[in-house]
Amino acid sequence: MTQDERRIYLIRALLSEETQYRDMEIPSDKQQQKRLLRALFNVRMPKPVSGQFLEVQDAYL
Repeated sequence: MTQDERRIYLIRALLSEETQYRDMEIPSDKQQQKRLLRALFNVRMPKPVSGQFLEVQDAYL
């Protein structure tokens, strides 16, 4: 999995957790994707995630 694929995976996973974000479109620009991912990480409340999410997150970071 490439860094781009990891970033998209993480964004999709985080967007799918909250109903208010589910219809949000993922920007095509890499910098905007990075900003969106950072924002989603920052507003997410602590709760369990899947092992796969953690693996992808660790590889991305």
